[in-house]
Amino acid sequence: MEVISMGSGDSVNGMLYEGPVTAGKVYVCSRCSHRWVARKKGGLPKNCPKCRSTVWMKDYHICKCYRCNHKWGTVNEEPKRCPKCHSTKWAVPVKTGESSPRVRSVSRSMIGPDLMKEVVRRYAEGESCTAIAIATGISFSDVYAIVKSHYAGDHILV
Repeated sequence: MEVISMGSGDSVNGMLYEGPVTAGKVYVCSRCSHRWVARKKGGLPKNCPKCRSTVWMKDYHICKCYRCNHKWGTVNEEPKRCPKCHSTKWAVPVKTGESSPRVRSVSRSMIGPDLMKEVVRRYAEGESCTAIAIATGISFSDVYAIVKSHYAGDHILV
């Protein structure tokens, strides 16, 4: 039997199902991991038979807040706020066919010590200021200023 994952909290693209529902395939609920075997073509239920979840046919996204580093899963494409700190500064993860996450920019006031440490760590690992700015959503000038403050007198990799 072929197992089709309809979502997973551990994957960025939780929904691997594409195409028609066929008899004999095993579908997995993204909420409770209940396995369900389709008995006929087109027989996918609207709700999970175990937990009544409706996320059978939706992508599952893992989001990360840049302010507090809280991670959460959602079936909504673009959450408005972090559920923990209510910040609007978050990144939507990579979807199938995309090369990088969509990132909302982080204002200067949102750059806390954790995010500064992240910038310095990435730079120490060899990433350029431009790559760090794109990955974190911080403006290039802010990334450059953070790196320059930690590596004063050194040549900065732009």
